[in-house]
Amino acid sequence: MSRYAPATIETVSIPLPDVTVLRPTKRGDGYRLEFGQSVARGTTLAAARADLARQLGITAESVNTAPAFARDDDGSLIVALDKPWGVDEHRITDAGHKLTGTYDRDTYSPEGWLARTHHYTPVPPRP
Repeated sequence: MSRYAPATIETVSIPLPDVTVLRPTKRGDGYRLEFGQSVARGTTLAAARADLARQLGITAESVNTAPAFARDDDGSLIVALDKPWGVDEHRITDAGHKLTGTYDRDTYSPEGWLARTHHYTPVPPRP
């Protein structure tokens, strides 16, 4: 018999240290919150806070997403990484590596982005 109560969903407030709040200086500007490399924006402070919470939630989800790999026809290794802002695609060659694109994460998963490119051959994950 479990000693814990059944799981419930509730909203709690968690204070975050070192969040910089930039208030609008002129009409039409919005609020901006900076937390590390995350930058959240909103027309109101509540909207900016909600955007920051959304970004932190996506960050927590993307930590558990494995990268996807593919080979380009020219022999380059392509790596797709799930990030809070989208799917980052990197090209790796003997000369080095570079970010080649960032795509909307709501459309495809990292594997989906690589599979839809006609000159990429997806590399299956190792068991």
